[in-house]
Amino acid sequence: MHNNRFAGIQPHVLPLMLVLLVALALRLALWDKLPRQGMIGDEAEYLAAADWLANGRGFAWYQGWLWTRAPLYPLFLAAHLRLFGFVLTPIYITQMLLSLLNVALIYVLAWQVVRHRTAGSGQQANVRAPTIAALLAALYLPFAIYPQIVLGETFYSTLLLLAFVVLGHWASHVSTTRASVFWLAVAGGLCGLATLTRGLTLGFLPLVALWVVWWQWARRQSHPQPLPARLAPLAFVLACLLTILPWTVYASRAYGGLVLVDTTGAFNLLLGARTAYDGGRSDAPTRNFVLALLNERLSDNERHTLLADACLYQRGDERLLAALARPASDITHAERQQLMTAEGLCLLTAKPGAFVAKSLTELVDLFQINYTGAERMTDGFALGWLPHWYVLALFVLDDTLYVLLLVLAVLGWALAWQRLPGRSFWMRPPLVTLVGLWWLYNLGTAPLLFAINRFRIPLLPFACIFAALLLVALWERNQQQGHHRLVIAPLALLVAAVLATVAITPYAYLQAPPAPWASYMGPYPSSFAVSQIAWRTRTTFLYEQQIIDALGRGDAATARRLLDAQAGPTYTREIAAPLLAGLEGRPAEGLALLPSTEAMSQTRNWRAAVVRGDLLRRSGDESGAKAAFTPGYVDDNNPVAWAWEWLAPPPTARIDLGGNLDPGYIKGFYLGEGDPGADGTFRWSTGAARLRFPQQGTGAAQQVCLRLDGRGWPADLERPTLT
Repeated sequence: MHNNRFAGIQPHVLPLMLVLLVALALRLALWDKLPRQGMIGDEAEYLAAADWLANGRGFAWYQGWLWTRAPLYPLFLAAHLRLFGFVLTPIYITQMLLSLLNVALIYVLAWQVVRHRTAGSGQQANVRAPTIAALLAALYLPFAIYPQIVLGETFYSTLLLLAFVVLGHWASHVSTTRASVFWLAVAGGLCGLATLTRGLTLGFLPLVALWVVWWQWARRQSHPQPLPARLAPLAFVLACLLTILPWTVYASRAYGGLVLVDTTGAFNLLLGARTAYDGGRSDAPTRNFVLALLNERLSDNERHTLLADACLYQRGDERLLAALARPASDITHAERQQLMTAEGLCLLTAKPGAFVAKSLTELVDLFQINYTGAERMTDGFALGWLPHWYVLALFVLDDTLYVLLLVLAVLGWALAWQRLPGRSFWMRPPLVTLVGLWWLYNLGTAPLLFAINRFRIPLLPFACIFAALLLVALWERNQQQGHHRLVIAPLALLVAAVLATVAITPYAYLQAPPAPWASYMGPYPSSFAVSQIAWRTRTTFLYEQQIIDALGRGDAATARRLLDAQAGPTYTREIAAPLLAGLEGRPAEGLALLPSTEAMSQTRNWRAAVVRGDLLRRSGDESGAKAAFTPGYVDDNNPVAWAWEWLAPPPTARIDLGGNLDPGYIKGFYLGEGDPGADGTFRWSTGAARLRFPQQGTGAAQQVCLRLDGRGWPADLERPTLT
């Protein structure tokens, strides 16, 4: 029996290994080469919470945050931080391994889907579709990029795919009562873990339970079962409950009331309802609502002002007014969750039609390409920040592959869901049915909240499977004599046509840029148009980088040669020419090239203000330099990183950190904060901060004196050691 089982697996080993090598090669090619420009999305939040967990402080970090999170991904991160320190590389490596596992799981799922359709067709028929499905997943760019992002998509996909594989195995192979109970319990545990990674999965669990009951009933029609076997689906339900309930008890005690998994659902409901009510997306009203119930530093008047536009406040809701009568520190997360939900429902009932219209718009957005989504790392595409290889990879391996998967998957699913000859109407392929339920659940819930690119990630592994199934069916049809016709339901053809139109948007050419309809095709901001812009501007960016490098090194001769060699972009010359004049010992001439201070203030030209401060500092006018570095519109953009690259500040042996004369000398710091009690100013540093002392190097050992403020350091954490 073991030999027969191995014989069934053996034909899959080589194709799977080859696909995994392709997947590994792509991920290694992307390693440490993504055009990151800081934290992405919720990365900072996850890392902060995980850092507290790693230091033994539990989930206390969320006590001061707008919402709470499902626990499993922060715990996953905390384990890495505890073992390896605050270094992201081990997290990326683990997530890359998980992404390779996901490719293998997609292969297994595709094998499970096609196996019953290809009975008697030989092993080749069983290998083609799984190989193509896994290859599509191996090449799909977001699956290769997300391992290098501290977001839970890769980790969540692993748990989800494992649960589907186990459920598929139960539906296809398990016949004994004991085995049925075992595999359903494993599936329930995996579904519970997936829920503890993303709370939105909780609503899908009843659908899975109904699916288990349905398939148990459908099998009983042809194979009568004893009573214990009929009760096997309870194992799935109990395993889900036993996995989720301990966290529910913990969270409810920690957050002062019933919290099933997290409170992000209530926040997102309020955000979606507020967007519909206002007729446009703005996070500020939703955040203001929560801050009025959270921020202990706000006065009573400030709290009431933040809630002035709230639906419950305008209706004089007793629950909200009672909460406002108490200190914010006494309001628990559970109470905020209840009030956010109540506010969302209040806005919904006030304008139900607007919410329906908004949800339909979000549904369309879910299928469309948002080129500038944060997770795509495309900031600055118009300035040429994206390498040519990355622009091409985004267009081919992300956007083009996505629109193909979208259309082919719908048709492939419809083909796979067809009733086999000789079977009753209810004997549909079980795993195909479960995937359909998963898709429908996500299409029903995502638009109620809001749609972003990464909400599609848990849907696309299954799209790879059914797209591959259709491609193989078309190829086999072409190989067969007589060209047997593929029969696909008209409804599926209609859905595929609608999705193709929504995602590809050929009709966007009817609009002038910027075209709100544009997705894949069309004028700006379509993927096709933006890719062209990003490609064209790359040469200019590389030229600008040479100028920045020369200016930052204080190499006036090279900077002069580059500026004289070609015209370059206007904005670069407007900044570079004054800085070059300063390097050449002509700061007054450089100042004359800049706009007036009034013009800078009116246009909020913070770069010109920083250049003015540098030239005044170089002239010896420290008070004027401070005035140039100080305006609020400069602070709003925190010019520390920009100044480090562009400026070659004059020599100094003392850096007054946070004293408005330090731009160009420092990197990796936030805005300065004055502290009369400490007789000075300070800046919070990031994980990696640098100081520069121009022309102070002597080749011999020197002493650097630092004045550090550790008063805000948590008492229960070990103080850092300076080396």
